[in-house]
Amino acid sequence: MYSPQQITAGKKVNIKIIVEYDGSAYFGWQRQKDKPSIQQKIEDALKILFPGEKITLTGAGRTDTGVHAYNQCANFKISAEKFRDKGILKLKYSLNALLPGDIVIKSVKKVNDKFHSRYSAKKREYIYRFSVNEHAICRNYFYFIRQEFDAGLAIKFCRTIKGIHSFKALCKNREDDHDFKCNVFDAGIKRRAAGIYEFRITANRFLHSMVRAVVGAMLKVSSGSLPHDEFTRKFKKGDEIKIQYVPSNALFLSKVTY
Repeated sequence: MYSPQQITAGKKVNIKIIVEYDGSAYFGWQRQKDKPSIQQKIEDALKILFPGEKITLTGAGRTDTGVHAYNQCANFKISAEKFRDKGILKLKYSLNALLPGDIVIKSVKKVNDKFHSRYSAKKREYIYRFSVNEHAICRNYFYFIRQEFDAGLAIKFCRTIKGIHSFKALCKNREDDHDFKCNVFDAGIKRRAAGIYEFRITANRFLHSMVRAVVGAMLKVSSGSLPHDEFTRKFKKGDEIKIQYVPSNALFLSKVTY
């Protein structure tokens, strides 16, 4: 027979965290062998707080090098006994005390054991910000475009990519033999200030560098260098579309919906 203490000691709890980060100094979310990543920084902090525990952090979105997040969701499992000793508030404050200033834990919550930050997610929203005017102060978080920009053509482009489509033409690793279909629930463009625009896209999933490719295609269509009809034909057929992958510094993971 096991004692109640032994049973508790062997039990794990599932912890969900919401993270905000500036990705400028990191090589993406996922742990790298010799390069700094968001996952590595948080896991290292957790291992200081819970010595001896094997902790693996799973993120909802594996953001690329230089990409930021307002509300990245991640989860990990930890000994129920050790978590009880820390508690939710203490864990949040302790993590933030150990993490660098460009990574902030916004919330900590105990969740159902079956919850998985990546596979339980129903929607993810990304934001891309760009400007037709040069800026000194916010230059690291906007993409300055030098070509013509027709907002009407950009809106038309957004309507075209909504729905269930293959995004094989608008992602990296196209040679991989897997499902390229994504369900784009919403895509739109808004003017935020004089010459400053924000592109938002919400989908059930995103392929490797898909948002950067989509924005690159949208800017090409909106400049007139790629006719909308030609883009639509190639996009629907999955043909190669010659586009520029826009820089990652202006891309933000905005939210994840469960």
